[in-house]
Amino acid sequence: MWQRCARNITEAIQYVVEFAKRIAGFLELCQNDQIVLLKAGSLEVVLLRMCQAFNPSNNTVFFEGKYAGTELFNALGCEDLTNSIFEFSRGMCSLRLSEQELALFTATVLISSDRMWLQERYKVERMQADLQLALKSVLQRNRHDPILAKLPVKVLSLRSLCGRHAEKLKDFRLAHPLVAHTLFPPLYNELFIMDSEHSAPFDL
Repeated sequence: MWQRCARNITEAIQYVVEFAKRIAGFLELCQNDQIVLLKAGSLEVVLLRMCQAFNPSNNTVFFEGKYAGTELFNALGCEDLTNSIFEFSRGMCSLRLSEQELALFTATVLISSDRMWLQERYKVERMQADLQLALKSVLQRNRHDPILAKLPVKVLSLRSLCGRHAEKLKDFRLAHPLVAHTLFPPLYNELFIMDSEHSAPFDL
């Protein structure tokens, strides 16, 4: 199950890379900062966009061609994390963001100027400010509820979930080192298992 999830996450991250390239200004950042942002934020984006594959009416997610509940993922050995991810997706669905709103929110999650190892932080800060202004404008035009105030909490939740994923993955690696290093996709290993030095290679 770890291998299956790693494969699906890796496939999703490849779409994150393409999404990032379409954000205005991203390709004008230096390569180091592009890599830093993708390494730090790709899993956050994957978890955020999971709400599009989530069915809140029966608490299932579309996985490998069919909808599955939390019980399918029990083999991961981290039911608490699985339940939290499902709860997060259910909460995101309740916000009923449009595709445009979700895309802008996703971009603000990825383009975050507080990431470590950024070399031209001021450029990322400008991009982040522009994206946040665009998101605020769209939400104020489309909605009357104060949804904007709810989004920073979602960002904190995403970072917490990613931190917990790192802890669970570390436990799995210690228990099954050969599986982690030989059966996981190379990109997954590069992002989550290899030394997290910001200078590590990343195929853009």
